Amino acid sequence: MGQQHRGSAAGLKRKLAVVGAVAVVGVVGNVATAEAATPAAAPKVLAKYNVDFSSPSLARGTRVIHCEIRFIGDHGGIPHKSGHVHGTINVRTGVTCTQPLRMIRGKVGLFSNRGSKIKAFGSTGARTAKGNAALVCRTGKYHGEAVATLYAPAGYSPRVATVGKRTPTVSIHC
Repeated sequence: MGQQHRGSAAGLKRKLAVVGAVAVVGVVGNVATAEAATPAAAPKVLAKYNVDFSSPSLARGTRVIHCEIRFIGDHGGIPHKSGHVHGTINVRTGVTCTQPLRMIRGKVGLFSNRGSKIKAFGSTGARTAKGNAALVCRTGKYHGEAVATLYAPAGYSPRVATVGKRTPTVSIHC
């Protein structure tokens, strides 16, 4: 099991900035624009949760690969008491594409006023990738964040795109 990070509210804001720093704010044409979340700013929803990669093909028109990041589970995948590991709170995420990508590399974070956990996930040559982050259950407020960098197959544009998403903050009593 990885290291669990704990600290002050300022420390949590720094960790949120690390996860949110690669969130995409928009895709205009084929150019992705990234905006870094700053510790001074209030936590905000990571902006772009889906992306389309396109490849012009003279024989069959334009081909498109659609990808989306989402949270998995009841109530939109908000942080919840685990049904598999008693005494923990977790958040699950996944990236799904209509066709395989070269690579999907992501991070999912579970944040609370009592600690945080960030875990990496990914896949190579697949349509999907899933991740999970968990903390020991302690009464408090929790939210999840996920971000993934998607690497398109040869001939598709954009070549690389980033998607991200954030859950609402929920109070959990342990």
